[in-house]
Amino acid sequence: MGIEKPKKTIKWLEELVTKVSNLILPLGFIGQLGFRYLEPLTNHNPVNRWIVWLYLVPHELSGGRHDGAAVVSGFCLDLKQLLTLFSEVRTLEWKVTRGYTDGLAGPEVWLEGELLENDVPVQLHFFSEPPLDEHPDLVLDVHTNTLRAK
Repeated sequence: MGIEKPKKTIKWLEELVTKVSNLILPLGFIGQLGFRYLEPLTNHNPVNRWIVWLYLVPHELSGGRHDGAAVVSGFCLDLKQLLTLFSEVRTLEWKVTRGYTDGLAGPEVWLEGELLENDVPVQLHFFSEPPLDEHPDLVLDVHTNTLRAK
């Protein structure tokens, strides 16, 4: 689909990512909330709205029998509070596909609506897994329970 990692920052998008990250309850250690997007008038965007993909960035385990593994811990996303970020919501779905090619085509929360603060039309996808090309940026030492940058 031609999805690229963000190369430039967009203030409202950064604010949205921060607000959504505050709605996540970790069920273990989690890294940062990653995102990718397509602007409305780009070649690969089939809809006339911003498409925003959110996912947890994996972290790498150090030590123990899973040394070197890239993982994402479980989490809860407060959907009721997510809805309060939008002035209008037309679609809210939990999609679980049985076969997919990478983390941007797997189980997801799908929401379409306009953002409350600026009425930007958004199609938001919150995935349970990161895309395959998203690499860990943190390392968790399982023996000392400490973090370091990768």
